[in-house]
Amino acid sequence: MIKSEYLRFLRTLNSDEVIPGVRKLANLVLANLEDLAALGTYQGQRVKKMVALAQANWDTLSSEIQSLPELAVEKTSPITQIKSMTVGPFRGFSRQEVFDLESRLVLIYGPNGTGKSSFCEALEYGLLGNVAEAESKRFRDQGDYLKNAHINRFSTPVVTGLSEQGDEVEIDANEALFRFCFIEKNRIDSFSRIAAQAPAKQTELISTLFGLDSFNEFVRNFTSDIDGKYIDITGVKAAQLAQKRQALSGAQQQISTNNAELQKLNIEEQNLANRYRNDATFNQILIELKGDGKNPGAIQQLETELQQPPESKNNLTINALQTLGSSIKTGLSELELKQQELATASQEVSFKNLYDAVVQLQSSSPEHCPACKTPLIKGRMQTLSATHSLDG
Repeated sequence: MIKSEYLRFLRTLNSDEVIPGVRKLANLVLANLEDLAALGTYQGQRVKKMVALAQANWDTLSSEIQSLPELAVEKTSPITQIKSMTVGPFRGFSRQEVFDLESRLVLIYGPNGTGKSSFCEALEYGLLGNVAEAESKRFRDQGDYLKNAHINRFSTPVVTGLSEQGDEVEIDANEALFRFCFIEKNRIDSFSRIAAQAPAKQTELISTLFGLDSFNEFVRNFTSDIDGKYIDITGVKAAQLAQKRQALSGAQQQISTNNAELQKLNIEEQNLANRYRNDATFNQILIELKGDGKNPGAIQQLETELQQPPESKNNLTINALQTLGSSIKTGLSELELKQQELATASQEVSFKNLYDAVVQLQSSSPEHCPACKTPLIKGRMQTLSATHSLDG
């Protein structure tokens, strides 16, 4: 029911006055009709689903309304009267039953569970090809709804009628031709008070009366406005894209500047390598100085050598030098003390007395110095005497 009514609606869009975007959206709904029909307006379920589908498939959607199955032209039925219906197995009928419907007024009466509803649904299925109650209960396969529970199968009811010529003919199911022939009894009471209802409620009652309530519910669950809660309609993504493009342009300019700096650095590196050794590259010099994973570089070798203690050039040690230094200080102190003692003693010496003593000793040792016993000659003795005289 929903799909057939929606296909009728699509025919109204096959016009140049309808913008292409509307037709693309209508084709999107048609392609995902079952999934969308199962969703309602709670928390925007349906519109969120439509937005997701549109974002994923918008570029591939056609803006043309595709050729639709031909719908039967609604016209006066050539059948003047229903004559009979053969039904079973079907719903509450486990075996075949034949009903005579040739009277102009047929009343079905019986207690609960005797098959009144099954009879009405059999007539509905025989004339329309579907049962609205099965659609309202979300049966994907109406056969699961229509089969008899005892034998687990159903047969399509056969409805016969009388033509304008009075001939008995089998009536083919035609939803377009017979869809408004069925009014469910429970809906008549509400419809009788339609004049007291608001326009929106009147529309709902009319759709319910003629079995279009499921399609009306399907239409009502579409959100009237698709605002910023569901899709970016203010260009936020475009603004973000512009910012990213601006950032990309700046990055590209920086890359260009960095490339120029790298070229300049390469020239400086090569000049530095040439100063180290001609025909050598900077990387080669770098490996020689810093080394690689296999061999240590010159810098590491120098550091290793510097960490080694120097070779000993003599037998001197720090302790020996410290001992010698202490001994020298002690000797200097003793020398200074002796010099002081000598200076003190020199003040006590009388050279005149010494001379007199030497003169007195001259007679006992004329050939030698009486003081130091040095051999003397006459001239030197006179000189010594004179010297001693001057000292005195």
